[in-house]
Parts: sequence; structure tokens; C-alpha cells
Amino acid sequence: MKRKQIEKVAVKRPEGKGWKKGKRVAAQLSGGYLILDLWSDGTWIYRHAVDLQTGEYASCDMTGLWTQENLNNAFARGEYWIFIDEESFPLSKKERELALDALKVNWPDADVYERIGSLEREYSRERRDRKEDRRVQRVNDLMDSVPDVCKPVMEWISGQVAGSLHYAIWDKTDDTYQCTACGQSFAASSAGAKMKHRGDAICPLCGQALTVEKRRSSLQRKASLTLIHGLDEKRGIQRHFDVTVDWEIFRVVKLHETIRCMLHKGAWSMQPCEYYYAQHDGWDNKGNPFSLRWKTGYLYPEGVREGLEGTAYHAWADVLQHIAAQGMKANYDRIIADTRKGFIGTVEYLAKGRFRRLLEETSNEVNYTHGYGSWNALDISGRDICAVMRIRDMQKINRLRQEDGGNDMLEWMQWADKAGKRIGSDVLSWYGRSGITNAKYRSSRASRRLSPEQLMNYLNRQVTESYGGKRKAKAVFETYEDYLSMSERLGKDMSDAMVYRPRELKRRHGEAVEENNRRIEAERARMDKEQARKDAERMEEKYPGSEAILAAIKPKYEYGNGRFRITVPHSFIDIVSEGMALHHCVGHTERYFDRILQHETYICFLRRAEEPEKPFYTIEVEPGGTIRQHRGMYDEEPDIEEVKPFLREWQKEIRKRMREEDHEHARLSAVKREQNLEELRRKNNTRVLEALMEDLMEVV
Repeated sequence: MKRKQIEKVAVKRPEGKGWKKGKRVAAQLSGGYLILDLWSDGTWIYRHAVDLQTGEYASCDMTGLWTQENLNNAFARGEYWIFIDEESFPLSKKERELALDALKVNWPDADVYERIGSLEREYSRERRDRKEDRRVQRVNDLMDSVPDVCKPVMEWISGQVAGSLHYAIWDKTDDTYQCTACGQSFAASSAGAKMKHRGDAICPLCGQALTVEKRRSSLQRKASLTLIHGLDEKRGIQRHFDVTVDWEIFRVVKLHETIRCMLHKGAWSMQPCEYYYAQHDGWDNKGNPFSLRWKTGYLYPEGVREGLEGTAYHAWADVLQHIAAQGMKANYDRIIADTRKGFIGTVEYLAKGRFRRLLEETSNEVNYTHGYGSWNALDISGRDICAVMRIRDMQKINRLRQEDGGNDMLEWMQWADKAGKRIGSDVLSWYGRSGITNAKYRSSRASRRLSPEQLMNYLNRQVTESYGGKRKAKAVFETYEDYLSMSERLGKDMSDAMVYRPRELKRRHGEAVEENNRRIEAERARMDKEQARKDAERMEEKYPGSEAILAAIKPKYEYGNGRFRITVPHSFIDIVSEGMALHHCVGHTERYFDRILQHETYICFLRRAEEPEKPFYTIEVEPGGTIRQHRGMYDEEPDIEEVKPFLREWQKEIRKRMREEDHEHARLSAVKREQNLEELRRKNNTRVLEALMEDLMEVV
């Protein structure tokens, strides 16, 4: 867009009267552009220009600042709730026709701004498409410049993954063996030895040493490979491959490249590296649809120095070449992310000390943002191997090397070194198989009483004796920890071996669970009772005189037979506690207390005769004996068919005890009940209405 040319076009004033009030727009044509000048209360504030051929657009404000905003954003100026149309931003009739003719719109009801918006959206879409096409072409050109994997790489990784391993695969159809070295078949009789599964044999045709395979017709091994080499003057490249070695007719090595990391040289890029991922139809750096990740694998030793030279990772060149030459596995993408001298020196210690497994696990602990953390097992600021390992005893370090231990063994050795204790290989092996790490042991309650060996023996015994071998040691360990935790909460004497090392863990754990649950229920009941007291005190303040009413109705409403008994609460505290115990709304809703004071309904408790203190049913009853609601636990109605005959019996007894004022209260209560039901019908609250009608028991 020729902005200087557009700036030279004079600002046009809107035509017609009233242009000094509100928003007005003036339109003009110049040099193939439609120029719209926006005025507000007689002041020019903005100009928007559209290329009529391409749809390109730009805007300029009164300060001369140009922005590439579309019409809607330009005229709205941050007020995104404004709708851009000809009613809000009027044009004169003449200028409107001029704009529509320039925009090649020949229908009468067209909106100028709608047509401009459509033209600008089409331009933006085409521009995005062109930009994306250029980006994709750049990616394709870059990916095409990456060379294919050469034969020496294939041979090297084949040797690392499979060595000289070849098979004699048995074909049971004709009782012959397929040699994967030469691809030919031979009979067992010509092998000169008995062909035993997984035994050794010599191919009589090519002389290759073979391993006999009689159960499968093909075999496979998988691994990962990293290649680092130079690409051009601006980049080195790090490449990740999934490696598959198949033995069927021949031994075949297959490489599938999944990730490419461009290592930028010098300062030409703001980023030290950039990742490209294998896609459905090529490579791209905009997404990772298959969630591809760098895996632990081998590093090909050739080309490492050339690939890292000039990049942010050049300090790793010597160490990585040594690691690769030793055939050590690591997550090479993660490991080079930390370029601190101390970490590189630590990795060099591990590589030259032949701590293979520890090196592999350490590489996977590197964080791409923060590097290898101070919270990890190794001290990268250490000046010698003892300081790095955080172990003073060299024998323990040598043992770590000899047994090819990883991070967990390192932490066990650190624990043993600090505690001045020895831990056997059989114990370490058991913990490794069981999945109980040193960190779990150190943080456990069991470690306060039992040594690693004692804990191992105890768990093994419980697996057999308490759980009949049906649970694994790790699960029993978690149960043991749960038992110790509950025992502490229950105030048990944790110095007593009978407590901290029970003979029957399963039974004692179950007993602890039951006792703990009883305490929790008791505490919950205490808290509920306290809350009930507070709620009741608040209700009694709001509704004074309640206790006198409850005391007055007690002789009239209390009743019982051999199976059930009706009692009247002493105070609002009893009502609130009842509601909490049975988990229903009585006691939590003020309307029940208001009804008691108005003598509309009363609250009574139904109990079983043999359990007079245990809440069973809460009854809302009118002064005349009509029962409005009868609710048990969680608003359920247990044994209701057994309860109803007693309730009928109780209603008859109430009628006998009624006095003159009770009859008047009963009449008014029936009126209010009907008003309440009518209101529910009017509100169409069928759920509550049906529940109330189902509960209602009028006096027969």
C-alpha cells in the first residue's frame, strides 16, 4: 500500500447538514484506493484506506501513525461492542453510491461497510495462505537438505543393538532351521549337535555362530539412536531415530526418523535450537501431532564435534564423543540442555567412571528450562567423585560401579554412608524388585523403627502369613504405613514392638481402621452437637417462648405402646440435633420453629421402644392430630408399613386429649395447610407437592 500517496490526499469533510454532531464518514477515490475519513462531533480523527483491486487495507490516525487494522477495528477504536454499519457511521447518499460503484456492488440494499469487511477478510485469508505456503516451502527446503543415513551408521547401530547375534529359526513344517546370517535353511542332522531351544549352534552353510529359536518364527529388538552432525554454515543438526532390528530370513535393521533439532550457530537466530517433528506427510515445526518424545538411546560418535561447533552446546563436544565411543545410552537431547561447566564435568565423571546406568538416569532428570536440579542425587559442584556422589566411602562408590547401579542405588549408598551402615546386595535387589525406593523408605514411619533388612523380612512374612501371597510387598508396605499412621493418631505407644511391628498386620490394620472410624464419628457427633446448640440458641432468640409451648403439649402428645413411642422435644436444641442425626431439613429450616410458635404444627420424635434414645422418625403433626410429614434418615421411610398403624393409634389418642383451644388451633392449621398446598400448585412445584400429599395422614 502506497501510504505516502494516501497521506497527500486531502481530508474530506462530510457532506450535508448536521455533520458536526456524532459520527460521520466521508468517502473519496484516489489512485485505486477507497479512502474513508471518520469524523466525530466535527473533528477528523481517523482515515481508513482500501485497495480496490487487492483488498489490502491500512489505517492512519490524526498523529500520522499507520496501523494495519481492518475497518471494524479501525472505526471501533477499542470499543468492540460497537456495530459498524451505515446507521452508526452514516455516509451521504452521493458518497455511498460512489463507494458501492467502486466496490462493484450493484444491489440496492448493500451495506458499504459489510462489503468492505468482506473484501478485507478475503485479502487477509489470501495473505495468510501465501504466508503459510512460503513457510511450508522453507521447511521443505530445509528438510530436503538433510542427508540420508549412510551405511556405516546402519552397521554401527546394528552392532550396538544386536552385536553379532544371529538365530537358527526352526520351521516345524519341514523340520529345518533358517540361518539369519546367510538366509539359507539346513536340517538339524547337518548341524552336528543337538538343536536345543536357546542353545548354541553353528550354521553348517556359512559357519556363523547361532542361537537356536524353536518357539517363534521371527524376533525383534528395539532401541533409539541420536545423530549429531553439521548441516550448513548456519546450523548443526541433532536427529532422533527409532531403531528396529528384525530376525526373520535375514537380520534387518530399520531406522525411522521422528525428530530433528536444528542447532543454530552464532547469533543469527534468537533461539539456540528449533524442533521439527515427523508428520503425516513430511516434517513441520508448528505442531507435534503424534506427541513424539526424545528417548534414551545410543549416540553415533562420528560428526558430533562438527554438529556442535559454533552452537550454544559446543562445550559438550568432547564429553559426548567419549560417551558415544563407549556405547553408553542417554537422553542426549535433555543432557545437552544444561551447559553449565559443573554439570558437564559431572557427566564426564560418570562416563569415564563407567557408571552407565547412573549416567542414563541422570540424563533423564535434566529439566529443559532449569537444567539438572540441586534437589537431585548428584552434587554437580563437587570437586571430586566423592563430593559429586555425596559419599565419603570409596568402597560404596566402587560397589555402585560394579553393580551398575542407578539413582535409587546411589541414594541407598548415600543413606548407608551417612548412617554408617552396610546394606546387602540381596536387600537392594529386593527393594528394586518391589518398587520401594530409598526415598519412600526414608520418608516412611517404618524407617524410624526398622532397618531396611528388618523391613524387608517383616513385609515378606506379612505377604505370606497375613495375605496368603495374594498381595505384593509394595501394597503391604503401603498398608503397614497406613497402620502406623493410624496408630500414631490413636495415641498408641509407638515404642512398643507389639504396636509398631504387629504379628498379624491385616487383622491389626482392620482393628485400627474400626477404632479410627469410631473416633471420627464421635468427633463428628461432638461437632454436630456443638453446631446444633449454636443453631438452637439462635432460633430461641428469634422465637422466644418455644420451650413453654413444648412443655405445655408434652402431656397431650407423648404416647407409646410395646413397639413404638412418641416423645416431645424439650427445646429447639433437641429438634436441631434430631435433624442433624437423621440428615433431613427439620432443624435447619426456620419455618418449623415459626409454626410451633403459631400453634400451626408441632415437632415430635418417634422412637422404637427398645431404642428410646436413637433417632428413628421425625413427625410434624397439627394440633388436631393430622400428620403432615413423617421422615426418617435422609428423608427415607424405613419400615413405614409397620409404623403407620401405630401413628393411627396415636392420632386417636390425641383426639381424646384435645381441649377447646386445641380445636381452634386445629381449624386454623388446616386452613394454613390448604393455603400452602395451593401455593405449591400455583407454582407448579409438583415434586414437593407430591411428597407432602404422600405423607399427609388426616385423622380418621
